[in-house]
Amino acid sequence: MTKPLLDVLIVDDHEGMRVLLRTILERAGGARVRDAASGAEALAMIAEAPPSLILVDQRMPVMDGPALVARVRANDACAATRIIMISGAMDGPARDAAIASGADAALAKPVSPRALLAEIEKLFSA
Repeated sequence: MTKPLLDVLIVDDHEGMRVLLRTILERAGGARVRDAASGAEALAMIAEAPPSLILVDQRMPVMDGPALVARVRANDACAATRIIMISGAMDGPARDAAIASGADAALAKPVSPRALLAEIEKLFSA
């Protein structure tokens, strides 16, 4: 039996970070990857097809990561969606705040492929 395909939505206002995360996921295989440059764009994509995983930047203009996470968590269609929040400043308090906002995990930028894939494996191995 093959592993189910993971549907991943990357949400980051920096194109370079979206490209980096997409490259990591596509090289690892087993994922359908979509990306959005803003929280509003992400919400429109989520309404069309809720993803199994969202990788979201903590600090974005207009709608930041915690605000997006709150909207996703309020959406019953996203009950099974896992969320990893990513930020350049993911020290202890920032990590705690990310988890408190509803994220399942938090990673610091720059994200290493090994750390990202290990976190995804951990979230979906249960």
